[in-house]
Amino acid sequence: MQPGHRGRAGRKVYLDSLAAADHLGRCGQRGPAILSPTPQLTSSRPGGGDPSLAGNTFDDQTIDARLWQDPLGVAKADQEKVKKQDEQTHDEVHSLTQFQGLLLKKCFTIASAPDPLANELPSAGEAKQVQIIAVMIPGGPYVEDVERRLRSRRAVIEGLGIAGYGPEKDHEIGYFRVPWLRLQPDVATCVTTLEQKRKEDERAGDSTSSWNRPAGGDGNRDTLLVPYEWCEPATFRTERRPLAHVLVLWLTDDAFRDAPVARLADLISWFRLKPSTISGEGDLSALPNITVLGPDNSGTLHSMVLEAKEDPWNDETRQCLATTHIYSSQAFAAESQLLAELPIASGYGTCKDLIEQKMKRSRWSGGFAFDRTILLDNQIVKTLWEELKCHGVKWSDDVAIISEEDTYYARALSSSFMHPELGTIPTNVHAYTYLRGIDGKLPSDNKEEKETKATTDTTAQNNQSSLRPTEQTEGVNQADDLRRLAVLMQNLDIDLRKGGGEGLKAVGLLGSDVYDKLELLKALHPMIPEAVFFTNNLDARLAHPDEWKETHNLIVVSAHDLSLKGPYQQYQKVAPFRDSGQTALFEATLESMGKLQVEDAKPKHPFIFEIGRNGQRELSIPKRKDLRIPEKFHLAGQYLSSLGQLYFIFAFGNLFLAWAVMTSLIQSVGNLPPLLRSGCFVVLGALLFTWIGLVSRVTRIPAKAETKTGKKRKELFPTKVLDRGALCPGAAK
Repeated sequence: MQPGHRGRAGRKVYLDSLAAADHLGRCGQRGPAILSPTPQLTSSRPGGGDPSLAGNTFDDQTIDARLWQDPLGVAKADQEKVKKQDEQTHDEVHSLTQFQGLLLKKCFTIASAPDPLANELPSAGEAKQVQIIAVMIPGGPYVEDVERRLRSRRAVIEGLGIAGYGPEKDHEIGYFRVPWLRLQPDVATCVTTLEQKRKEDERAGDSTSSWNRPAGGDGNRDTLLVPYEWCEPATFRTERRPLAHVLVLWLTDDAFRDAPVARLADLISWFRLKPSTISGEGDLSALPNITVLGPDNSGTLHSMVLEAKEDPWNDETRQCLATTHIYSSQAFAAESQLLAELPIASGYGTCKDLIEQKMKRSRWSGGFAFDRTILLDNQIVKTLWEELKCHGVKWSDDVAIISEEDTYYARALSSSFMHPELGTIPTNVHAYTYLRGIDGKLPSDNKEEKETKATTDTTAQNNQSSLRPTEQTEGVNQADDLRRLAVLMQNLDIDLRKGGGEGLKAVGLLGSDVYDKLELLKALHPMIPEAVFFTNNLDARLAHPDEWKETHNLIVVSAHDLSLKGPYQQYQKVAPFRDSGQTALFEATLESMGKLQVEDAKPKHPFIFEIGRNGQRELSIPKRKDLRIPEKFHLAGQYLSSLGQLYFIFAFGNLFLAWAVMTSLIQSVGNLPPLLRSGCFVVLGALLFTWIGLVSRVTRIPAKAETKTGKKRKELFPTKVLDRGALCPGAAK
């Protein structure tokens, strides 16, 4: 995507005043313009409730949990509480055996017969009426992991709601424990052990069971906690739904990282019914429809690629995945990074090609599919460089990037930025790294949290009047490291200027943790005030009023907005999301339910935003080359009206001055023929049209700086980028 040139060579832009003037003008039409503060959204709901009633769900395996709670967190908390009371009863109630029995009774009518397993098995038709959606989520205990799980649950549940499937129980969630092999040192060992265990279970299983792999046997195995919930067709919808039941499984992504594909097959094998006909080995009629929304990150996808490279699966593993469709919406690493360890002669250009071709070598695995539903890092990087060019940053200019050292995703993104697929390699990129979780905050109980907060508040009060950094140089908090990094980069900027250069023209924050990015901005903004700061992935926290001092004018290039755009905006019947990854998961859920097609729904280009006082403003409007003359007049009128009366008078004052100068020149040379006089006015008209053609560029209003001593800059105007959606009729966003 070639973004429209917006004349952003001058870095500091403050155009929120334009919106403020427009707002005042509109208010003036209705009466006196009174600006009132935005009221805080505080609930009047009284606290309390009766916690003694929690747990009375009158249903095996389910517990109380609202739809906005962390599915893994509530299941883990209940497990620990119940195990203290009666561990044996807990293990029986939340066993896989119990869940298989509940699944059979819920989804198959044969299970309600007096002796359902005596002579016949559940029908294949009923098996196809069940869709299992396995959502891979982070399993960590940290606050960012909890937040990711909350956002994932909301995206999936609301996506299913748009598709016509609502939660069966809006205040309960179930969980069971599935036998799980510990992580192995290499792919081959993991796959071989899983396949061997599966054979042993099938041989030792009850011959009267409806399941191909009935649970039971060794009770000393390690297990994986799997929260789940049911969604049913909305009864108030008139159209018929193709599925009778949707089962959502919440899977801990960390438990799959050694051999993700083989472990998915092993999990699915527990839900595989015995063949309903005597058609011999390889009958796929008893396999349910499986959708996987994952993996959760690029590191797990990289493990998938390495697993497919070794191709260690037997036919049974491939058969277990025969009706599985994987939608990858959270792994953003570029194909070139993920496939870098494959020989060039292998001929696999994408992860989809590699995984699908390796998996479909069996005649029973033809239904397997893998799709990446989002724009990848190479496209994000390309747009970032094009946007920096609009800010006056050239290939030869000095640019610094700071990325996480401890995630595969950030390392791959940093590599993509230094080696963009644009035919030109930037020559002066200075790369720095840090460890994720700069603030050093660890999971703690309420008592520790209160004590820490009290200590922090006291320290903040004592240091309020200090003009020097006071971060401690001991402990897990790495904030003092950022201070020294900021000084290091400031010295680099000074040295570059002394050497005849322009210093650091841009600084990129490439990572996945938004709180780390905010701390980096706090440390770096005052030290390198003239640099263009940019980052990846849009998060609502970046536009929060509390963070505006650090994030104003931050350029964000993202694969998604906080809501669906374009022709698929019709499905955005819910509030915009908290980050672009949540939007991607919402879209993938709609794709898995057949509401959207992957290639059609994928955005055509990344979105570009600039953070202003009123939130993020989209800049990703392509340059209009086909603007007709009437549209240019409309554009000029809209532009002038947005600038306000002062700029309107200034612009036409310049035009009047030009006319006066031309008239004086004409009079000074005497009486000219009428034809020549008319030619002069034609020239003036041409100049006017040229000026109109240029006003589509966003004019930059420079900031007022105090001194060059590193003091905090004061803004002349608040920040906002002009909404060119209104200025360019029909322009694509």
